[in-house]
Amino acid sequence: EQHPDTANIYTNMGNVYKKQGKYKDALEHYERALKIFLAVHGEQHSDTAMTYNGMAVVYEAQGDYSKALEYYELTLKIYLAVL
Repeated sequence: EQHPDTANIYTNMGNVYKKQGKYKDALEHYERALKIFLAVHGEQHSDTAMTYNGMAVVYEAQGDYSKALEYYELTLKIYLAVL
């Protein structure tokens, strides 16, 4: 369960749910992926950032702009540190 490949599958599933407009399911899968990425890579990793970004897109699509900005800022902070 605590393997990056498992997290990637959860991320891919989250992406599909996001495209289908099933935002609750998308967030649940992104959260599962995030938990694994944080355990395996920590906060300062591009996989963690991409997961935050996917969550931000979902929050934006739901109209929760403050939450979307929060997650976009997390994404940007990591990218600025690691890229």
